Amino acid sequence: MLDFIPYIASTTKGIDKSRWKTALDAWIHNLTELLNMQEADFLHETTSNESLSLFVEQVLNEQMDTTATVDPKLIRCVFLIYYRLAAVNITHTNPLLTANKLCSFAVVYGDSNAAEVRRIMAQLALEESIEKELFSIIGMLVDAVQSMPNLLAAPASIETLDRAYVLVRVLDALFSTTLFVDAIQSSFDTLDNVLIECYRDIIPTLKKTVDSDSQAAPYAFLVKKSLVSTFNSYADGHFFRPLGYVSSIKDHQSLDKLSEPIDSSVIDLISNKLLEYIENSGLESSKTAFVDGPLILDWEVEYHITGKLDKINKDVFGGDEESLEFLKLSMEQVRDSNKGTGSWGDSLQTQQTPAEQQKNPAIYQNVERTSKISQIHDLFPDFGDGFIEACLDANNDDVEVVIMQLLEDSLPASVSGLDRKMDRKPLPDAATTVSQLTHLESEAEAVYLEAEARENRKEESVLKSRRNVYDNDEFDIFNRRTVDASKVYAGKKNKEDADALLDDKSFIQSEKKNVLQRVVDMYDDDYDDTYDDINDAGVPSTMENGDGDAAADVVRKKQEVIDPGIENESLLVHSFVENAELFARNSTARKSTKRAELRKRTGMTDEQLEGWAIMFKRNPRKDRILDRYMLFDGNQAQVSEDVSQAQKQALKKENKRPPRSESKDRAYKDKNKARFGNHNRKAQRDKKVAKAGPPPS
Repeated sequence: MLDFIPYIASTTKGIDKSRWKTALDAWIHNLTELLNMQEADFLHETTSNESLSLFVEQVLNEQMDTTATVDPKLIRCVFLIYYRLAAVNITHTNPLLTANKLCSFAVVYGDSNAAEVRRIMAQLALEESIEKELFSIIGMLVDAVQSMPNLLAAPASIETLDRAYVLVRVLDALFSTTLFVDAIQSSFDTLDNVLIECYRDIIPTLKKTVDSDSQAAPYAFLVKKSLVSTFNSYADGHFFRPLGYVSSIKDHQSLDKLSEPIDSSVIDLISNKLLEYIENSGLESSKTAFVDGPLILDWEVEYHITGKLDKINKDVFGGDEESLEFLKLSMEQVRDSNKGTGSWGDSLQTQQTPAEQQKNPAIYQNVERTSKISQIHDLFPDFGDGFIEACLDANNDDVEVVIMQLLEDSLPASVSGLDRKMDRKPLPDAATTVSQLTHLESEAEAVYLEAEARENRKEESVLKSRRNVYDNDEFDIFNRRTVDASKVYAGKKNKEDADALLDDKSFIQSEKKNVLQRVVDMYDDDYDDTYDDINDAGVPSTMENGDGDAAADVVRKKQEVIDPGIENESLLVHSFVENAELFARNSTARKSTKRAELRKRTGMTDEQLEGWAIMFKRNPRKDRILDRYMLFDGNQAQVSEDVSQAQKQALKKENKRPPRSESKDRAYKDKNKARFGNHNRKAQRDKKVAKAGPPPS
């Protein structure tokens, strides 16, 4: 049985580098031997070896602490242990698969390799005992989150906020990594309400805490961001995954397509849930995201749900799903109520955590080495970067020792004979190196070969570093196996005689083709009738048809679109007053006979009726509208057309003025004869002059 030394960090006080390097070699050797074991021996070792269980627990706990730096090789080997455990048949209780270690595993690897961790957790959850462990720990975390607002007293201390963040962060990691464990996702289908209520209740506490102590702002931001991330994992499992999508690992504001079948019946659930979230959010005024905004607002701002709904509608339903389009517009209104993202998380975004820096240690090591080379090169500009790097390698990257050796000409024998103009060789790409080693059976071989590749760098080909404007063209003999010899000629190209050039019709044919294409393109666009209704310049609009109805004719041509909510306002208001539940957003109301009758009478859809009811409740003029329609209930007996016409005739007779005398009438016509004469000929002349244009100059 392998004996693992307990893990200690390299920064532990009293531990020198050489002693810790010896311990690291021992850990790597034992882990390599463990990964190379046969399946039966591997299971026995992981089940019975207590020192291995303690070592894995210490490594994971150390890695979760952002102030610690665990060697990447150890992190990789521990991941491969769980990778192999997911591939074997587990028959006995395994100390590496307890609830605490699975939580640590999800937190450590959930962000860096989310897709593989989700697959491992789904495979491990096939064992009933492990599924019960996961179900138990997630249930306990959900209960803790539900009671968190009662435990946070304003103003909360930074230590309390830190503990709250750890709690929510573990729940977020577990719920995200178990996205494809259907039993867990279905068991916590009410998690959304728990998160929304918790989020709503802690907003006043966090605001008071940050107002009293600005140092607590990053912790408050992390708590809220983890709650929003957990809510997004819930939405991925219950809303987007049935439609064949989940949030992208690389960019959480976009979606990745799954190969699973699509269940379009989930659209009703999404519609009811999202509209319920919006209605209960209290977004009656503008809010600031991640400060005083509700969870639905922060979710939209952080994960761009509007774009996701639009993508699903276009890709899956061709943009014809009205429910998704209505939800998209609703979420756009939620986004419009945002006054801007708060500054609580600014200090976190400007700094990079050691854990993030550790994801690619070779980059930071290379940057540090380049800085040292530049420092020495300033003093010795004649030396090449490759020679200076070799000197640093020989002296453990000690810049002062290298400078003294160069000044005293006392370089070690390993570098004294090198060319002092030597250029620096680029480091091999770590990602490329690892991808080339994926076929190996054990990580130990990959680590060994990668180290060997760094030590024994191959001389690069001259062709790889060649740069030329003719690279990869049809005559590049270095990159092409065959070249068309018929296109190769020496000296000036033979263009034949003048008759042959004149007989060449290729240019004429190409130009003819271009002209014909332009003619075709002229008619590709639809006819623009924007200005068809405008009369010729200089002609009064009333002269076009000889009367004053030209403007009315133009208006008649335009189709008026009337809002059905306004057209049927009386019927809708009376129906709302009689039974407000008729407009409820649930299947019972939609399937009722009264709803069907209302749809038939108004010609409106269920979404339009429910949207009208929501906007009517929020309408500040609601009371005035109710008063108006309550005074006229629609039951007044209509007046017959004959009676109405008789009333109009009587009114005309009463208002008719007495006739003028013949002498007064004649005097009036003589005075105003220009208005009544046949002067339309003047208007026709004006029209002809305007069409003819201005006189020639």
